[in-house]
Amino acid sequence: MKKIVSRGACVLLTLCLSLSAVGCQKSNENNKIKEGQSISSEEAGMSNNANGKNETFKPSDYTLEAKEEYVYEYLGLKFKLSDKVKKYMTDKKIAILDDQSPIDKELKYAILTFEKMTEEQKNAVIEKMGDGYEKWKNGLERIGTIGIFEKNMSEEKISEITRCDTHTKIGVSSDGKYDCYLSTNSGAESNLLDELNRTEIQIIDKKERPKNGFVLSEKTDLENTEAFNKESVKDLRKLSTKDINGKDFTSKDFEKYDLTMVNVFATWCTACVKEIPDLVEVQNEMKSKGVNIVGVVTDTVDDNGENKEAIEKSKLIHEKTKASYPFLMPDKTNFNGRLNGIQAMPETFFVDSNGNIVGDTYSGAKSAKEWKQVIEKELEKIKNK
Repeated sequence: MKKIVSRGACVLLTLCLSLSAVGCQKSNENNKIKEGQSISSEEAGMSNNANGKNETFKPSDYTLEAKEEYVYEYLGLKFKLSDKVKKYMTDKKIAILDDQSPIDKELKYAILTFEKMTEEQKNAVIEKMGDGYEKWKNGLERIGTIGIFEKNMSEEKISEITRCDTHTKIGVSSDGKYDCYLSTNSGAESNLLDELNRTEIQIIDKKERPKNGFVLSEKTDLENTEAFNKESVKDLRKLSTKDINGKDFTSKDFEKYDLTMVNVFATWCTACVKEIPDLVEVQNEMKSKGVNIVGVVTDTVDDNGENKEAIEKSKLIHEKTKASYPFLMPDKTNFNGRLNGIQAMPETFFVDSNGNIVGDTYSGAKSAKEWKQVIEKELEKIKNK
């Protein structure tokens, strides 16, 4: 299945929480969030949870953890930090965040940033919605960056991206398309600069850019498992789950329509929530053509079973957005493994009347007009089979 990334995607990072870029993450304490199309909580209409309380988090808890070696196959880099830098990370004096050029366009750069945290920034608790995270992030003091930049990019442009004034070229990526740099900010504390400059950086074989466009994922054993490779999942013919109100939903429900659009999202993903009214319009207009829509709310189930708070929030979202289609919960198989390893939210795929997953996969939110065009194309495909 081909995967298509578009605007408003909520990217699932395995590195750091970033609510200012294009993405959201599955509810998992070890995963990090990146939300791409920043909109205000008022625009999303969902700034509070089901109990009327603002949801908060501690940004410093979602920064990269200290370890012996970091391997980034899509950057074509691996590196080892000095013991002091790792100690600073463990003590939350240094935070590692990430940044890359827009995921739905040709990659221009991708960097890991090293930031100094004050005690106040370390202990800060902010709301998930709104611009709190952006303000927190912008208040950090940049020490340096490690990353890749489109070949022959000017030093002036690299300085603008990295917010650093000294750039040490490590080499050229294995595919010859990018220059690799360690960049530092001369205004940072000298002892921190000295330690960052001790970083051992090595160029390795660079993997082709992943289909979701996000290149700042570390190499993990999980990526080599069939369960992680959701593209290998071909059908939902044995699906048996329920919606957020407890109503059963099985593969038999697919038989009622020629094509079912499955929109995967999370309650805290503002781009996802903002898209729902457009999907309501699409569902109302396309139902007569044999098309249905279902939502799958990933955070309604976590490692401890059903997440009651997320379920209640889902009900609130369903009510406020006037959704005319069901919001489903992940079943024990995680939709036959199809929901495993999702790298961007919202993510949308299609299922035919026989329960087979068909057509392309789409990452990111779209307008009603854009979705209608996509659905017409997917309908045409199954008619021509």
